[in-house]
Amino acid sequence: MTKERLRIIIGENIRNERISRNISIDELAEMLELTSGFVGLIERGQRGTTSSTLFKLADVFGVSIDTLFYRGEDSSMRLSEEPTGEVKRKKISSLISDFSDKELDFVINVVKSFRLTNRSPIKSEHGYADEEEDGDL
Repeated sequence: MTKERLRIIIGENIRNERISRNISIDELAEMLELTSGFVGLIERGQRGTTSSTLFKLADVFGVSIDTLFYRGEDSSMRLSEEPTGEVKRKKISSLISDFSDKELDFVINVVKSFRLTNRSPIKSEHGYADEEEDGDL
């Protein structure tokens, strides 16, 4: 992959993350302490940026830095393996960061329902994890 192609991928990902969070280019530029014109050049893949700025961007968007290096399910653009549980948790957090209390309550109830209906007991050496054991805790 060429440097130019990587700049384009990173720029597209930055733009997609910014738009998905309803952040204007001016607001993002202010958060990064850059000019909006320079952020625009980065988003269009016409300019590269420093690793420091990439880390700031990942922090602003609440994603891991590798998220900025690949797009969607296109595995040919991935520079890392599947996201870890920690990365997935951060992604969920970024997706629900602007939810109202009512929306958060709904999500919590959905997750609780999911856990109750989709529980698969995990067999341990002594039985199933969901079984209560005799004796004191």
